[in-house]
Amino acid sequence: MPQNEGQFAKILIEATDHGLLVLGESARKSIYFHLEKDFSLTKEKIPENTEAFAKGLASIFGAGALVIEKAILESLHSKLGLRYEEKTNSRFTESLRKAKENWLKTRQGQA
Repeated sequence: MPQNEGQFAKILIEATDHGLLVLGESARKSIYFHLEKDFSLTKEKIPENTEAFAKGLASIFGAGALVIEKAILESLHSKLGLRYEEKTNSRFTESLRKAKENWLKTRQGQA
């Protein structure tokens, strides 16, 4: 995994942790437990399995997953130094991909 890819994965995990905290620490632990038990998805594997993560959140929370996804996206953009613009018609995984692309572009400009 290239260095910037690894950095992005680490930042995404941190943003996910932070975003899930909107529900409290015990809820966050419970969510990670269910993701691992029901979707074989550990916290560390979320960056490479964002589709499974989104499906897991939707399975656990239904439409309420959108609130959690927004919190994660806001945290991610903040940690990446990017401006967050909420797009109502954009899927979570697509928003993650675009954030990663934009961040990698800014990183290339610094190289």
